[in-house]
Amino acid sequence: MEIVMKKYHEKDDRYRKARKRFDKIKAFYLHVLIYLSITLTIIFINLKFSPEVQWFWYSVIGGGIPLLIHACKIYLYNDYWEERKIQKILKEEDNEQIQQ
Repeated sequence: MEIVMKKYHEKDDRYRKARKRFDKIKAFYLHVLIYLSITLTIIFINLKFSPEVQWFWYSVIGGGIPLLIHACKIYLYNDYWEERKIQKILKEEDNEQIQQ
């Protein structure tokens, strides 16, 4: 692992960006695992002890919203999206300067 890290670390910062992205995805998968384990436990408790009232939906939704936000941050609005948006803004500014 150290040999690979030294090889990429010395060449450029692509390794650091890839590592950062990997760490974010890994944290998201951990978030999913924790959400599923807690939610399944709550569903079991609810259906075992008071099946006439399904109150587990509150925790499913309450925990699902932050999970959905986390997923959007990882897969939709990530560093690549930011970079594309910055490039688009810079290109628009260049076009405005050329027209003036």
